[in-house]
Amino acid sequence: MKQKTFLLIIIFALTLTINACKNNNDKIVGKWQHILIVAEHHEGNDTLDMTKYPPTFNIFRDDSTLLVTNGQKEVNVRYYVSNNKLYSYQLGASDTSKMDIKKLTKDELILQVTIMDQEQHKEKLYYKKVK
Repeated sequence: MKQKTFLLIIIFALTLTINACKNNNDKIVGKWQHILIVAEHHEGNDTLDMTKYPPTFNIFRDDSTLLVTNGQKEVNVRYYVSNNKLYSYQLGASDTSKMDIKKLTKDELILQVTIMDQEQHKEKLYYKKVK
């Protein structure tokens, strides 16, 4: 009896975890335009308005592929969302990119990445969903 109860609890927990990940993946699916970069340094913040340049888009697809394009160059990668983090990688490559998801709504996405340079500064990438 205890084993059945324990097994049911494990199955329930796994179901909740899978559904939570699926919901984040569902929210992120679509076309997102990169609109702003805010670099956070010890001395202050630098802001780059991406709308002044040719549009850059991230297109998250249902099949866990991500197309990043600026109109001239396109890069296809794979992605998954887990624990409020976005992981992306190219098949056959040895490294995986990891970004914190700071905000994800139906029309707004904010990602944060830590740049491993001398200062190890952070950058927030702002996106708006487009039709």
